Amino acid sequence: MRTFFSAFEGDDEAFRGTLHPEIEWYPIEENRTPTCGVHAAMWNRNAWLEAWDEHSFHLEEVIEDGESVVVGVHITARGRGSGIEVDVRFYAQIRVRDGRIIYIYDHEDRAAALEAAGLSG
Repeated sequence: MRTFFSAFEGDDEAFRGTLHPEIEWYPIEENRTPTCGVHAAMWNRNAWLEAWDEHSFHLEEVIEDGESVVVGVHITARGRGSGIEVDVRFYAQIRVRDGRIIYIYDHEDRAAALEAAGLSG
């Protein structure tokens, strides 16, 4: 998971390398509108990065069992142009296949993410 989040902020090829070709992503900032495939995931990531002058990710918690993972994420950022500061926490429910991320669903609630992933915490 640390590799994925590090690559998210790194170069395009490193990030692309963490994604399974059949990735489905339901990002919190897009009201969980599904993005499917590597091209859509790259677009979502690039649009997010372009929105901020400054940002930082902190992985507060990683719970995993096999291919199911829940990651507690804390993001702080300052909007490009607007200067608006955000401080948000969410829980990414992630599935891994063949060492790559195939599914991401962003939850606002830890318990909901754990239940959806079939994990207990």
